[in-house]
Amino acid sequence: MSQSSFSPQYYEKLSNHIKRRTEAYKDKFMEEVREKYDLIPKSTPNNCIVDEIKLDEKYVIKSKEYLMDRLKIYEDVIDEKWQHLDNNGLSGEWIKIKNRKDTGRVVLYMFGGGYCVGSSKASRNFTCKIAQNAKCSVFAINYRLAPEHQFPIALCDALAAYFYLTDPPLETGLKPIDPKQIIFAGASAGGGLAVATALLIRDIGLPSPSGLVLWSPWVDLTSSMPSYWEPEMDKTDYTIGALNTRRLDPTSTMSIEYHERAKILSEKIKQKKPKVVGHPSFIKVPRFRFYCANEALAIPYVSPMLAESLGNLPPILCQVGGGERFRDSNILFSFRASDPNKFQLPKYATMNFANSPFKKPTEVTLEVYDGACHCFQAAISGEKISQFSINRSCDFIKNHILNPDEVENKSFQSIQKDINAVVINPNCEIRELDEKFKECLNWENIGVVPELEVVM
Repeated sequence: MSQSSFSPQYYEKLSNHIKRRTEAYKDKFMEEVREKYDLIPKSTPNNCIVDEIKLDEKYVIKSKEYLMDRLKIYEDVIDEKWQHLDNNGLSGEWIKIKNRKDTGRVVLYMFGGGYCVGSSKASRNFTCKIAQNAKCSVFAINYRLAPEHQFPIALCDALAAYFYLTDPPLETGLKPIDPKQIIFAGASAGGGLAVATALLIRDIGLPSPSGLVLWSPWVDLTSSMPSYWEPEMDKTDYTIGALNTRRLDPTSTMSIEYHERAKILSEKIKQKKPKVVGHPSFIKVPRFRFYCANEALAIPYVSPMLAESLGNLPPILCQVGGGERFRDSNILFSFRASDPNKFQLPKYATMNFANSPFKKPTEVTLEVYDGACHCFQAAISGEKISQFSINRSCDFIKNHILNPDEVENKSFQSIQKDINAVVINPNCEIRELDEKFKECLNWENIGVVPELEVVM
């Protein structure tokens, strides 16, 4: 659909958003970007209560124990510094609505920012809307950021938040929350982290949350899908089509420590010559993610789109802009989850699918918002389509949490045998997903890193 389908006000807001981001990010080192990020005005509605908390170190310790066992097969491509993590530095915040009866619903929210910037505070406008519209409490976790805290520390923190919700400290007076009352939600990198956490919980046999709500999730850190590189996206999206989008100040302590750690890890990989899932393209370009080494890109908890199987996950609502770079990866991810047997990946990314215990199709609702930009729900707030998207998300939350007396929208109730994939236009009219959006399902270079110049 052409850009003109949106109102002039939409493009004015998008232009202003791009201008603000450009002023904050362009030609700025990441250290400065972080400083500016939390200075962007964030209002808290009068009816919202925000309670900032610090998690007991026991939750990180417990999470780390599970991860060390699960990630043992990948240890040779992971910076071992994470195993010596300070367990007493994890925080989060509760967002609740004043004078509202507790419905028991809880959304565990994970913010976006490329795993390098962001915070629960910077996401308050959005998390307050979720609490208001979904009639739930929101717990936003401040997972720790790269490059100081590389994979799997964010995953460790997210799992620790799950343990906190399901077994809170006695002195807080909070009751343990049944996982069936919990929805994982996240935007961009936070959406990818939400999926990764659900995958981890599935793989280690813990009770799964009731569902996943994903806004433009970052599920492919190889940047392999065609929409990521389409020049036309420059007209509709504010994200950058490049392997790396942030730089460090070469004189900063952060930069010096990062390069020291990267060199140590690189030497370890050369020495160990690990046999992990990956493609030769991974090492044809210099390292381009602060979050992990190139050799770790195909780890399913890094790039969930490349997981051996996305079956047996809780129901998923995935919303993505039709005019954003993550469009194709979100579409492929959704179809792979809905039919693990049909949409398998190339052999390089499939270790032993025939014997996988996770072949049950995941219930997926994929919504492509025609022409919309990355994370448009927060970027272009106030637009009709943004509010419609948030309302749809909140209906999903209300109807996928164990509380049958409060089911309000039948559209998400039936068990789906296949994916429910739709396109939603700027007038909020829904139609079946166009065939043009499905072309990416036949892309031959899934999970293959493009050979491009990389400047860190």
